[in-house]
Amino acid sequence: MQGVCYARYLRHSPKKIAQVLKLIRGKSVAKSFNILDNINKSCAEAIKKAIKSALANVGGLKNPDKFYVKTCYVTKGPYMKRIMPKAFGRAALYTRKTAHLTVVVSDEK
Repeated sequence: MQGVCYARYLRHSPKKIAQVLKLIRGKSVAKSFNILDNINKSCAEAIKKAIKSALANVGGLKNPDKFYVKTCYVTKGPYMKRIMPKAFGRAALYTRKTAHLTVVVSDEK
């Protein structure tokens, strides 16, 4: 059995989320939680929340030791356009990146 979680419109860069996902892909859920607890990235909490949600969808919250992170990937979300005031009354346009995260948890490796 496998459980899926889609976390959409995360306020993190997709490139930075992908760096963390590379560390937990294919590992057990317990080991993934250990990695996410000890990593110094702001997106680790959102990834941990998505894994817990995927576990709940498959009904594995009571014994997460037998589950593995089968697939996890991130895609780009829409950019949020923002304006920063500059000198002489000008305005500079910059973007805030968002991401869509997909996590699949399965009991077979």
